[in-house]
Amino acid sequence: MTEAEIKGRTTAVAPVGPGSLSPAPTADRSGQSMAGDDGSFGRALAAAREARGLSQADVATQLRLHARQVKAIEEEDLAALPEGAFVRGYVRNYARLVDLPAEPLLSLLSARLKPADPLHSQGGAAPISPLQRAPREPLSGRIVIAGALVALLILAAFGWWAMRANEQTRVSAMPAAAPVASPAPETPSTVAGRDSSPAAPAGNATEPSNAAPAGAALPDTALRLTFHGPSWVEIRQADGTVLMSKNNAAETVQTVEGEPPFTLVIGNASKVELEYRGQPVDLASSISRDDVARVRLD
Repeated sequence: MTEAEIKGRTTAVAPVGPGSLSPAPTADRSGQSMAGDDGSFGRALAAAREARGLSQADVATQLRLHARQVKAIEEEDLAALPEGAFVRGYVRNYARLVDLPAEPLLSLLSARLKPADPLHSQGGAAPISPLQRAPREPLSGRIVIAGALVALLILAAFGWWAMRANEQTRVSAMPAAAPVASPAPETPSTVAGRDSSPAAPAGNATEPSNAAPAGAALPDTALRLTFHGPSWVEIRQADGTVLMSKNNAAETVQTVEGEPPFTLVIGNASKVELEYRGQPVDLASSISRDDVARVRLD
């Protein structure tokens, strides 16, 4: 064997030792070798996670995602994930967490997204919030709503005004005699007959005359009123002559004689007793809700 052949054989059989072993191939920093030949960004992320001893729950906690979202990313189940822009953000953050370059993985993701996806062409742009993309309410709709609110306020104000006006009308419609004054006490008196002097003008107070003892028998044309409270009374006879128009003090008795039929308006009527032709007259059925009685006696 020649010297050249010996050198060639020695070179072909290299000594085997610990220092002579070639290092095992490691995962490429681009993430492509971890993804395998099929170009799976999900398996690349899962392999990097497992190499660091992290669980899917650990990744979900650090990325502030749900564990099922992390699982969908690794399984590339895009139907279970939000739209494209959000998935790109998830993959970018996931790659940063497991110390992988994001761009090769995003390229693999882009190949999986549908070209019709309007967000597919946004590249690595930050995800757009659905609230930012929500269409603004048309101006005309806001004008309609504001107009409806103004109309409701106007109707409410009109209703309040109508109620107040109705209340004031009801109060003003009460007879002026309803407010009872407090004149000086008067002694019981009686009118024995109609005065021969000219009749007093309508509306002027006519004082009864010719006092007679209370409880005495009365003519058939006489009226007796007993007041248990202050009361304003107006009495007219057949020809319209006013026989009485005055306030009467409590605990007094007034007797009036004239030509029937009589027309009486009695304020505070619940506090008044009326007798005609020696018989009591029931005022209760003639009293209105403002405690005024209007009676005609034939």
